[in-house]
Amino acid sequence: MSPETVTLSDAGLFSLIAAALVLACAFLLDSNKTLDRVVFGSIVIVMIGNYLLFRISDTLPQFEWSAYAIWPRIYLAFETIIVFYTILSIVFFFKRSDRTAEANESQHRLEEAAGRGEAVPGVDVFICTYNEDLLILERTILAAKAIDYPNFTVYVLDDGNRDWLGAFCAKVGVHHITRADNKGAKGGNLNNGLARSAEISNAPFVLILDADFAPQSPILKRTVGQFADETIGVVQTPQFYYNADPVQHNLLAKDAWVDDQRIFFDVMQPSKDAWGAAFCVGTSCVVRRSALDLIGGMPHETVTEDIHLTYRLLQKGLKTRWLNERLSVGLSAESLSGYITQRCRWCLGTIQVALLKDGPFRGSGYSFTARLHYFHGLLFWFCRPFILMLLAAPILYYFMGLPAILMEPAAFFLYALPTVAGMWIFHAWVSGRRSLPLFTEVSQMVVALPITVAIAHAIARPFGRPFKVTAKGEDRSKVQVIYPLALTFFAIIVLTFIGMLRGPILNTHNDLDAFSIAWGLIVMVYAFVSLLVCIELPRPAAEDVRFPLNRTTRIAIPGMTEMGRVTSISPFDAVLQLDRGALSEKSTVGDTMWFSPFDGLILAGRVLERAADANTIRVEIVAACERSGAVTYDAAEVRHIVIGWLFSKTPINVAPVASLGRALASLLRRMFGRAATLIRTAAPSTP
Repeated sequence: MSPETVTLSDAGLFSLIAAALVLACAFLLDSNKTLDRVVFGSIVIVMIGNYLLFRISDTLPQFEWSAYAIWPRIYLAFETIIVFYTILSIVFFFKRSDRTAEANESQHRLEEAAGRGEAVPGVDVFICTYNEDLLILERTILAAKAIDYPNFTVYVLDDGNRDWLGAFCAKVGVHHITRADNKGAKGGNLNNGLARSAEISNAPFVLILDADFAPQSPILKRTVGQFADETIGVVQTPQFYYNADPVQHNLLAKDAWVDDQRIFFDVMQPSKDAWGAAFCVGTSCVVRRSALDLIGGMPHETVTEDIHLTYRLLQKGLKTRWLNERLSVGLSAESLSGYITQRCRWCLGTIQVALLKDGPFRGSGYSFTARLHYFHGLLFWFCRPFILMLLAAPILYYFMGLPAILMEPAAFFLYALPTVAGMWIFHAWVSGRRSLPLFTEVSQMVVALPITVAIAHAIARPFGRPFKVTAKGEDRSKVQVIYPLALTFFAIIVLTFIGMLRGPILNTHNDLDAFSIAWGLIVMVYAFVSLLVCIELPRPAAEDVRFPLNRTTRIAIPGMTEMGRVTSISPFDAVLQLDRGALSEKSTVGDTMWFSPFDGLILAGRVLERAADANTIRVEIVAACERSGAVTYDAAEVRHIVIGWLFSKTPINVAPVASLGRALASLLRRMFGRAATLIRTAAPSTP
């Protein structure tokens, strides 16, 4: 059916049927069941395929050597990249692994062996650092020391060669390793650690941690036993964060929207694992030392040594296993500039690995599935230029008369809208509510321009660029504007609005004009929300991190004990909720209260302040008592004890799933509720 013969009633009927199908699947099918994923995914693939055929056959002008004919074909070519990436993703989602049973068995075997007094495999814990502050490093180091495993050694691989870090490592009892240069960046640092640790402990397994990723106490018990399968070279666990990423933070959506990597870690990687194509992500992974020896150490020819490691091991018949459990917690990029730097590095590294002689495209020893999965990952980055085209398309039409798509409104309702809605609903369903319209796209939109530039640079000169570390622990106390991006989105809004006024709004001549108005309005909404992300709100200082706890515990003062709750805790203080009893009535500012935020740890807190209801009390942590029974009052030692417990058993404090209602409410609050605060904060002070 050509768009010229489509009527609104036909379009409405088709849209109704399509919407009914996808909604029925979303409500009636279970995303944890393979057959249900295949059924729902196949329906969406058919819709996408139908749309693509329509685009190719009915929405292009007759070919000629003119901008009017060539621009729509360029647009379609990049749109096709998106289509193929989406279809491949859906097919990969058909399969999904769950390694919980293997992890349970791993932990059971290790605990039984330890209980019998048998030796368990040793692990060398590598903490990679370059320029991070002690405030960040101590969380990882102390949490690493608190790992619940009988045989491990902690090494801090300091590529910044800092004396003060060496002194701290000596104080807390871990090894500090440096080297004369930074050759090979992180990969070179790891190889130096492998060589040096071989002289000391030479453990058969290595846990790799970035400087800001604190391991949770069971990480080794849940992973090491899985290496009983000799074909496993790496056991990789996902990255979780205890702070909001820049998109979450700048849209006030920490409690309403997940970080942009949750779908990759929680959905895509388990699917890749089921296909035998999961890959290492550089931190929170355990690697077999003999596997590293087999390939000559950690690869360092690219800026993404992690994915390169996976593919080098695949050539030797060794795979990466994905264990989808929260076994480490780290810092997301705290600034939009850091967020962009990180993703540009990942993009560059993905292209570099693809170009290597031993890479998945040119090298031998790879299965078709492994190559296809790498191609899928490469497509992810090459989808970013299309976002820029989508934003620019209305402007080109308004000012130059160049339509990207020749489509009337009825055809849009018949083909495009059901397809887009079907993809949105499917991704929300298959991801367990980890994706949302608008917010998902904005997180990709704010990096689209830098990624496109990075792709161009990578094509022109893929190698020789320095490894850029993602900045952590920066001062974020003031409003900061990423002006190049902010001005880009502002220009898109202004040009779209002016073009719409001077063109289709005041002089609508055909259905294409009406279609362009809708497109322009959508572009302005997306550009405006992206602009808000580029105006970075102040963040609490890194030392002010606080976690919700909500733990019921006994709270005591001399001669009196009652039940209460620890509602939140930081390395310095805690908030207690008392029952309405004698303890609540008698305690005053300055009193010392004892409470237990974790099993095996008792803390003493000096009352600092009380809320108006007299039952909510904030206490400064002044003493600690661990399982040994000895009470410690030394402030530095108490702080180290609290950090070790808190960051090895870190409570969840960022939304694990998305809520559209809360996300939209947060967006409205960001747009209107903070305007006066922003103006006051950004305004220069007067003498």
